[in-house]
Amino acid sequence: MRVRFWVAAFLLVPLLTATAGPAEARAAEPKPFKGAAAPWLWARSGLETVSATGPNDVWAAGYQGYQGVDWSIPGFGAGTIHVLPPKAMVVRWNGSTWQTYDMPGTEGDAVIQQIEAQSPTNVWAVGTIRPNDSTGSKPYLAHWDGSAWRQVQRPDDGCWPSKVAPDSTGAWFPCWTGLYRWENGSWTEHDAGTPPGACCVTIGQISVVSDDSAWAASTWGILHWDGQRWTKVHDLDDSYWHTVLAVSDTDVWVTGRQSTGGNVNRNVTLRWNGSTWQEGPATPANERLIRTGDGTMWALQPFWGELYRLDGDTWTRVYPPVNGGRLTGGTAVPGTPSMWLVGKTKNVPVVINNS
Repeated sequence: MRVRFWVAAFLLVPLLTATAGPAEARAAEPKPFKGAAAPWLWARSGLETVSATGPNDVWAAGYQGYQGVDWSIPGFGAGTIHVLPPKAMVVRWNGSTWQTYDMPGTEGDAVIQQIEAQSPTNVWAVGTIRPNDSTGSKPYLAHWDGSAWRQVQRPDDGCWPSKVAPDSTGAWFPCWTGLYRWENGSWTEHDAGTPPGACCVTIGQISVVSDDSAWAASTWGILHWDGQRWTKVHDLDDSYWHTVLAVSDTDVWVTGRQSTGGNVNRNVTLRWNGSTWQEGPATPANERLIRTGDGTMWALQPFWGELYRLDGDTWTRVYPPVNGGRLTGGTAVPGTPSMWLVGKTKNVPVVINNS
């Protein structure tokens, strides 16, 4: 395998980048984003994540009822006094209304930070119990089987599962440097090819194509699951990969940071076409990638709430009507050009779409 570069130059700061070669085909202009009906929740609530299996099956999650008082004293510092803990919740849009679910085992003090829906009867939620307690917080997992949410215990006390990626028979979880699979009610640890003696390495996002194909981004390379084992893509050793989006096995996107020598790194985006890796316009800051059914590629930076759209060979900033809030999650609606975005203001959740 080889890497074919089709970008003339990358800036070392997160600016929009132009390419000198073939560009991604420009999709038709997407419909504008607009505010949508938000779920009815307690005061001081927010949505952190969203996932959809269709236009009438959209899942979102976060917290409600949190009360905190921010303080700042010159010369002493600043912080937040936590008055009431957040209550974890999941909501589901059925095409006309939202239904709210209380999450079992959250002890009334938790937040759901990721939700991934593989089908209407296979949904996973990942979060944190006691998120504002630096010494007592712990991970939380739950699974929806079509009739009820059930808490799932983590593999062991040293594992903090994150960034769930479900398929039809189970789900993949990165756990620091390891890869775990939940299937048939039990956990299996898989060899991820972690470099021996390595420190400060981790597995980031996993993207599933099918039960026999998945891709993972790690700080030591891109990994691929072929139904039997995970193997490393060896030509990408000089980069630290953060996000991956596998549209198919012949259309895989990865973003990360690539060494240019010394202490200097640059943002980089690569695309696999089944035979070669092509370098394309780097996202401004390694945002999460989302692709809608019309072929439009989006990049969402949930920490800052920034949204970008790939227009030909440049990333263009898009400004949905957040109204004083911040975007935290986004999802494509399978088989459609639509995308749902969620977020939060200080008091109420934000729901936006371009359906």
